[in-house]
Amino acid sequence: MNARDKRDEPAPGTRGTPGTGRQPRWRRDPERTSAVLLDAVLDLVAEGVHQPTSKAIAERAGVSERSVFVHFPDRETLYTAAAERQTDRWLALSEPVPPDRATAYKVRVFLAQRGRMYERMTPIRKVGLGLEPDSPGLHRIMRWGDAWLRDDLARTFEPELGRVAGARRAGGLLDSLEAASSWAAWDHLRSRRGLGDAATRSAMGRSLRALLGDAPDAEAAPSPAPEPPPAP
Repeated sequence: MNARDKRDEPAPGTRGTPGTGRQPRWRRDPERTSAVLLDAVLDLVAEGVHQPTSKAIAERAGVSERSVFVHFPDRETLYTAAAERQTDRWLALSEPVPPDRATAYKVRVFLAQRGRMYERMTPIRKVGLGLEPDSPGLHRIMRWGDAWLRDDLARTFEPELGRVAGARRAGGLLDSLEAASSWAAWDHLRSRRGLGDAATRSAMGRSLRALLGDAPDAEAAPSPAPEPPPAP
């Protein structure tokens, strides 16, 4: 067997049904194969393999290494497609927060949702930020994601923003809310300060409520200090 024949051979464990010489149906479906390859890339990156090789991707996906290049002829194509799939992953965790509910309620629900989304984003986003300057496709998709997060924030707190003059201008309330609820703020508290999920949401919630001029609700408010014992 020559070198080309070896490259064209399926990866170990990926051969078709015994006796048929045929590949499983999903491996003959280009869209399905692409999806499996992209999931392999994202899973490897999330596990700490920041720039996985085509061999590692193929082994994780259970396909031949040649399939990687058939579907993604260069790194730029691969990074762009992986970023799009990662965006779909965290968008699937989003659900509109009714803007007509009380501010404290919205802050609590909004941050619970953002926490889930940010935890899903974090390992991939950290790698993406390093690759973004050299990848136009990755840069475009990350900017789209940032814009979606800002628009979602504005929709959630539309009534509160409407009560503040110039809330959407540069340096206004919306910019302040975005900074206080951003992935960067979440990651700083989680990774640099070492806070847990609940403590991070509490700290960010305090900032959002202060910016929105809303007092903490009963669930978020600290317990009152105990009364001192009476003097004898």
